[in-house]
Amino acid sequence: MNNISSEQSSFLKVIQDMRLFLFIWGGQLFAATGSAITRFSMNVWVYEYTESAIQFALISVFATLPFVLLAPVVGIVTDRWNRRWIMVISDLCATLGIFALGLFVLYSQLEPWHVYVFNALEATCAAFQTTALFASISLLVSKQHRGQANGLMSFLNGMATVLGPLLGAVFLDWIHVQGVLFLQLVCLVIGILPLLVIAFPNLKIEDKTTESSYIADMFFGLKYLMAYPGLLGVMLISSFIFFQMGSINVITTPLVITVASHDILGRILSCFGAGTIIGSLAIGFWGGPKRYMRVIYGCMLVNGILLVFAGWSSSLVVFTISITLFTLIRPVLYTFCQTIFQNKVDLNIQGRVFSLKLALDAIAVPAGFLIVGPLAEKVFEPWMISDSLWANRIGTVIGTGVGRGMGLLLILLGSMSLLITLLASWYPRLRLLETELPDAVDSVEDYPIEPGVDESTSMDNASAL
Repeated sequence: MNNISSEQSSFLKVIQDMRLFLFIWGGQLFAATGSAITRFSMNVWVYEYTESAIQFALISVFATLPFVLLAPVVGIVTDRWNRRWIMVISDLCATLGIFALGLFVLYSQLEPWHVYVFNALEATCAAFQTTALFASISLLVSKQHRGQANGLMSFLNGMATVLGPLLGAVFLDWIHVQGVLFLQLVCLVIGILPLLVIAFPNLKIEDKTTESSYIADMFFGLKYLMAYPGLLGVMLISSFIFFQMGSINVITTPLVITVASHDILGRILSCFGAGTIIGSLAIGFWGGPKRYMRVIYGCMLVNGILLVFAGWSSSLVVFTISITLFTLIRPVLYTFCQTIFQNKVDLNIQGRVFSLKLALDAIAVPAGFLIVGPLAEKVFEPWMISDSLWANRIGTVIGTGVGRGMGLLLILLGSMSLLITLLASWYPRLRLLETELPDAVDSVEDYPIEPGVDESTSMDNASAL
């Protein structure tokens, strides 16, 4: 009984510490799911309207570019302005985009380029909103629970990714495009409400750069990372995780379709989504170890082995189990990389640093599409079907024929992960990062708070809700 009481007390303490974050997170879960449903529905509409793979691919381009192009500006704004209001304004601007798109649908004037502009606007809002939210976790959650908060953020993204296509397909047939847009409007309102109702601590910004101009600030995040190569290494590991996921996504559909039905493909993709959700939930409950780098090395090592297994065998069962386990481990890796940044980077400059990290993560997924997709289609697949000497030699190990070129690509991708793990564990600045680089101040209480923002009042408001 004492053990149960102790566990309940510990759980209540975690909830108490994270209650502001949980309230905001709950609203953003609705907003992210609504956006995912709309994104899927509009993607389907564009493809059915144009029947063009190129125009369909442009959707991803417009949804990614703002993260990359606006990264320096997003970082400056996040560090200089009130982060809560950045999130509110971002959601309101996304709402205006929904209204505009809805008017085009209402008057039967919707064109594909309207969807591209809407995606670019939504991605711009998401760039500001996501950077401000991740930078605010350090303000809302104490150090020992930031791993759990980041795990819940991975869960949010995983749920939106899984529910978006499932619910989007249902709602698109049931309530059509105009109904889907109205649904997202409702979800955005639910996401904005917690941000309007409560106020959380906001830093009184004390710029620690030697230069105060916007131009200097634009390059400050990069200069900061170059000064701390260990943090730069963690950021590159994080982006490599996204590159791997993009590569797996572009390989999975053609690999499965060559030997199985669309129904089997859907079940396999559902397994991958379930792996992401389970991994995110596990981190949300666990929170993580005292030393993150050792777990990061271990996860990268295991993921490399899983990718080698996935490509080595021509069995769909082996492929599905291996990639599902990969997707389960991926949130662990990303969460711990993010937590290291939150613990080590000064709160006053997290916006500028996080915006660069998010931009690199965002571009890594389409990079996987653009690099691995053509390699699979134009190089490795024809090569492993051919009767060449090297193909026959490799084929004695992994087999030849349709799908084996993509299998070889998975093996190479896993080998890259193993090599990067070896190099990262050898590099002292990365291996000793958590001991060499001191933590930023653990609590926001040690930072100056903006006048008029009473932290205790904010906590009381959240408790009342």
